[in-house]
Amino acid sequence: MSAKDIIQAFPTPASGGILNVIDKEACEKAVAKILDGGQKTIRELVDLIIEPGTGNDVQARHALHATAIRVGGPDKEKQRKAFAQGLAGTLGDDRPKAVKGFILRQLQICAGKEQASAMAPFLTDEEEHLYEYAAQALEAIGPVTTEHFRKAYPKAKGAPRLTILQGLGFLRDNESAKAFRSAAKEKDLEIRLAGLWSLTRITSAEDAKLLLDTAAKEEGWGRIKAIGYCLQLAEALAAAGKKKEATALYQNLKKNRTSKNEDHVRLACDKGLANLK
Repeated sequence: MSAKDIIQAFPTPASGGILNVIDKEACEKAVAKILDGGQKTIRELVDLIIEPGTGNDVQARHALHATAIRVGGPDKEKQRKAFAQGLAGTLGDDRPKAVKGFILRQLQICAGKEQASAMAPFLTDEEEHLYEYAAQALEAIGPVTTEHFRKAYPKAKGAPRLTILQGLGFLRDNESAKAFRSAAKEKDLEIRLAGLWSLTRITSAEDAKLLLDTAAKEEGWGRIKAIGYCLQLAEALAAAGKKKEATALYQNLKKNRTSKNEDHVRLACDKGLANLK
């Protein structure tokens, strides 16, 4: 059965864009046919996805999304791997970037480490938010994708660079500590803050002074965020059993954050110090 025939089981929106009637049993059977059809059917389905605003592909999108959701779970590992492999294989085709964005969003649901290399090239692609979708999909897979973020970071610019840096922080990549420190000293505020946040994620006690010094120099929103990261680092250090380092950080913050609008910081420090006793 062709993909065009299979997707007829999925409803099309009535007036107003609302799916009023969904035949769950028919949709489940359609998903089974998609999986039975293997890579050929998956590719046919992806071929039916078009750029937004150029036509109606609701049924094809619904079918792919429904399948991506239904191959999850420990008892469906074989199906998940096969579907994700077929879907990731279409990323190398000559397709509109908006379509590839949709594919990446489905892979965020079902992809495993085997598909990481197919998604990684999009980390540096600023068009149609592909970098964002690729990062989210890779982060969902977990720490095994860290190497892809590391390789992409030196090549990235603009928004993709910030997203990749945040990805390295999200994945708690200790090997990127040097990059985090460097980022914390850059001119761009968002990059600086991402660098500081990433250092808190790896609980870097040796960078407590860097966080404190940076927070002292920042103004406005940047100062608020940087101080917050100092507190987060202190909490992380305490949780890691590094009470001496956490105490020193709390004491420094309490001593030097003396503005009236920083009462909450001093209170947080008092609470943190009390918890360390």
